[in-house]
Amino acid sequence: MKSVNMKNSILALVFMCMSCGLNAQQLPMYSQFFWNDFVINPAYTGVTNSPRVQLGYRNQWGGFDGAPSTYTLGGHTLLKNKKMGLGGMLFMDDAGGAVSQMGIMLNYNYILKLNEKSNLSMAVSGVLNQYSYDGSGIENIDPDPSLSGSVKQMSPDMSFGLLYSLNDKLRVGFGVNQLIQSRLSKLNDLNSLSLGENRLIRHYNLTTSYSFKLSESFDLDPYFLMRSTFIAPPLIELGAKGTFNKLFFFGLSYRHLESAIAMVGINFKKTVLAYSYDYNTSDISGYSNGSHEVLLAYQFKQDTPEVPKVKEDPDRDGDGILDKDDLCPDTPGLKEFKGCPDTDGDGVFDNIDDCPKTVGPKENNGCPYPDTDGDGLLDKEDDCPSIAGPVENRGCPYEDTDGDGLLDKDDECPKTAGPIENKGCPVIEEKEQEVLNTAFSNLEFETGLDVIKTASKPALTELANILKKKPDWNLQLSGHTDNVGDDDANLMLSKKRSESVKRFLTQKGIDEGRIKTLYFGESKPIADNSTAVGRQKNRRVEFKIIFD
Repeated sequence: MKSVNMKNSILALVFMCMSCGLNAQQLPMYSQFFWNDFVINPAYTGVTNSPRVQLGYRNQWGGFDGAPSTYTLGGHTLLKNKKMGLGGMLFMDDAGGAVSQMGIMLNYNYILKLNEKSNLSMAVSGVLNQYSYDGSGIENIDPDPSLSGSVKQMSPDMSFGLLYSLNDKLRVGFGVNQLIQSRLSKLNDLNSLSLGENRLIRHYNLTTSYSFKLSESFDLDPYFLMRSTFIAPPLIELGAKGTFNKLFFFGLSYRHLESAIAMVGINFKKTVLAYSYDYNTSDISGYSNGSHEVLLAYQFKQDTPEVPKVKEDPDRDGDGILDKDDLCPDTPGLKEFKGCPDTDGDGVFDNIDDCPKTVGPKENNGCPYPDTDGDGLLDKEDDCPSIAGPVENRGCPYEDTDGDGLLDKDDECPKTAGPIENKGCPVIEEKEQEVLNTAFSNLEFETGLDVIKTASKPALTELANILKKKPDWNLQLSGHTDNVGDDDANLMLSKKRSESVKRFLTQKGIDEGRIKTLYFGESKPIADNSTAVGRQKNRRVEFKIIFD
């Protein structure tokens, strides 16, 4: 009975190691994510850390006799067209004692450029596995012929992967391994204990990483990895790698409910040597002294397309400015003038300077302003550049428009002739002045209104008759009031009264264009407003003959 129980136990262990069970992860573990990313997801092929070749060794669960060991030899590269990546790996996984696996993996990756900053990689991987069982590797105190046999089976499979890259810093990947889910029929035949069907299980993985350049000498690359079969709970891993001066690197990561991982390494002259240690945090931590992983890689120099040398444009005039940028390619010049000279140094280069040897302002095309009439005023400021005139009259000679012998600047009536002794204005005869005085002194309005009293109208009619006889005379009317009442009301009253006189005269046939009205309210008294007589004098409309 004891022999049967031992047999059942050994067979159960063998087949569990070979098939890994339907509720477990079947693929080898890799703790050095950044060097084995193209194994986990083929879409990393040619994208990261390429081209390179690498050797890897991992001892899982050290401390157990016959603990699993994994050996790898592989590499990958980006092709010269920058659109495709190729890679592959030879691997052997010794599950301990009687069980082993070996095979070859070949990756093809197509990289689609989405825009100047981002790419999408799409990859497939072909895998050929050989699973082996050798019963001679089992030591049994009660030998059983059913355990001493051997089985080998070849099993093809595939993987698929996607990877989005942004600015060569952010990467988000999704991959599927053991896509075909091959059946291991020969192992099923060996399994007489009906432990379940031996077949490969589809594995899904999600990866995310970002590269931070924290300083000129230090880079930090955190990552996230989740693997799942949708049968067992997902395996989640979170970690980061730091690099000093592109030479030394270290890493820390945590695999949920499984292990804590530390990594150190060196990248010297394109050769990478890395070591990682997994400290078990699962139920086997009391039996295992952890897992060890070593990687040795050689990083080749990435081929870059040779940039054809662009023949420099000539510099015919040797002024240090290429002809394509030189506005004066045959004449040495200054950089600030785009290769053109400025002989007179006036800030206008010779090609557009109308006076290249004489200093002049830019607004006059590099020429000095002339004084054509020699009156001491430059033409640009001279209103009469061809006729000499005084500076105070902007270079123009003074005129005597009305020809009365008095220059306009001294003539109070420059457009109407008059004697010099009257400052160039016509003399108003005594009788005419008396009419003006009478119209002024007789002018009265209804109290507080702008209505002219009837007694004042004959004198105003006589004034209108004189204005008809003197077409060169113009009349200025100025309205005033006393200080009784509101200031604004007085100002409005003075305006209305002067306009009332104007209205009367225009009704008598005088063109309104000859009459100018002004109004000042109470602001210009001619007598004392504190007396009735004074206030009477201040309520007035003044008359003044004016000439052009």
